[in-house]
Amino acid sequence: MARLFSLARNAAAAIAVGVLLTGCLVPETIDANIVLEGYEYDMRVETRLADPRVAKALADGHVLTEQEEDRMRAEERKAARMPGFQRFTYAGEGRFNLVVNLIGELDASGSAIGVPNTRAKSQADNFLSIRRMDDGTIEVSTPEIPERARAELDQIAIVPNGTLTVTVSGTVIETNADETPGSFGGAYRWNISSWDDRVFLKVNPASD
Repeated sequence: MARLFSLARNAAAAIAVGVLLTGCLVPETIDANIVLEGYEYDMRVETRLADPRVAKALADGHVLTEQEEDRMRAEERKAARMPGFQRFTYAGEGRFNLVVNLIGELDASGSAIGVPNTRAKSQADNFLSIRRMDDGTIEVSTPEIPERARAELDQIAIVPNGTLTVTVSGTVIETNADETPGSFGGAYRWNISSWDDRVFLKVNPASD
């Protein structure tokens, strides 16, 4: 996600540069559910994504041209090549609606999957990722946003809002969840309403 912040300083010039594969989208709303069974995962995410470069340009008084809007609509065609994408549509003003459903297995140390770039080998530009660590544990996480980047996002009033749940088998080693399962099971839950509301869960899938 770091690259979008350096681009924001040239927001008007950067409008409609390809966003899907370049780490230039951040979540405004998110509703995510993850189920982990051993190293198998089932992740469904519904989110509205914003391009901060476009939001900044609009805040500075830029009016999107029809050509710029068409370039952003053209991003929809790229979704057909993205694993797990069920819907990716342009909603106007640099916003995109995304629905992802990913089912698979973390079959080797270092393997990972994330959103929105479901093809990425690195998870540096994804806002939600699942990774198999070298010690055999699995981590579910969202990234820390640098202070400068947070200040820029605050200036253009982009704030994440929503919930994320994770259901696991195995032993949870560490988590910062807002809610944890009860005696009869359930999910770990995070209520997200600011960039401070990071997600972290570390689980040993080999034990229960």
